[in-house]
Amino acid sequence: MKTNKIDLEIEREYEYKPSWLIILLCGGMFGLAAIFFAVRANSNDRGLIINRIVELSENGATTFYWVFCFLSLCFVAITIALTFHRLKFRQRIAFTAAGIIVPVSRWSADEKLIEYKNISALSESNVSGQTFLYLFHSGGKYVINRSMLPSKKLYREIIELLEQRIEHQ
Repeated sequence: MKTNKIDLEIEREYEYKPSWLIILLCGGMFGLAAIFFAVRANSNDRGLIINRIVELSENGATTFYWVFCFLSLCFVAITIALTFHRLKFRQRIAFTAAGIIVPVSRWSADEKLIEYKNISALSESNVSGQTFLYLFHSGGKYVINRSMLPSKKLYREIIELLEQRIEHQ
């Protein structure tokens, strides 16, 4: 079931949004990388050897630096989008008597209710240092990203609450 904001009695609620620390670190790091690669590309006067395997001419090295400058700027743009997301959308994960309320997507203020009785399994995964909780339910699969929650403790609390409520269905 999908609605703008679900108006049920909320028993427990958690903010679900990107961390300011991650946003600032990524923006700063990729911003500096973009500047570094732009300066290197603009003043390049020699070739480049990568891992003693790939040999680039002066023009190839300059192109290489501009490509990495562009990619760094793309990540800066993503950081700006995350800043916008954090300021614009109020997303949450909330528990009700009937189910868990989750955002429809990362870029939406809409929410959906996944009823506990429809959740068939929970699974956890680590990918490149990121932890994800998968909720398998009759409508498909929903993913909760640990880094979008305020702390690891609250992430664990969500898992425990879900396990308890699914067990009692």
